[in-house]
Amino acid sequence: MLQKLIEETAIESALIFDKNGKLIDSCNIEKPQTISAMSNTILEMCQGLVEELNEKKINQIIIKGNSLLLIGSTINKNQYLISICNDISKLGLLLKVIENLEK
Repeated sequence: MLQKLIEETAIESALIFDKNGKLIDSCNIEKPQTISAMSNTILEMCQGLVEELNEKKINQIIIKGNSLLLIGSTINKNQYLISICNDISKLGLLLKVIENLEK
C-alpha cells in the first residue's frame, strides 16, 4: 500500500502505525519506529486539543517546515498514516489520494 501511495503521489516517504504507536509498515524512512512513536504522541495531543474545542475526532494534521510537509491521517479506527514530502505543490493530490484510502 505504501509503495503504491508513493508512486501515485511522488512523495518521498510514508509509514503506518497503530493506535499505540507501534510501527506496522514503512517506506523510505530512517528510524521508522522513532517516527511512529513521536507521530503517535503528536496525534494524541492534537486529539486532546480538538476535544477541548468540542470536536469529537481528528482526521488529519498537517505540519509544514521550510522544506518538509508531513501529513498525519487516520486511515481506520486503529491505524494512522504519516506521509512526508518535500514539495508543497503535491499537497492537493496527496490529500485526495489519502481521502480515498480512508473510505
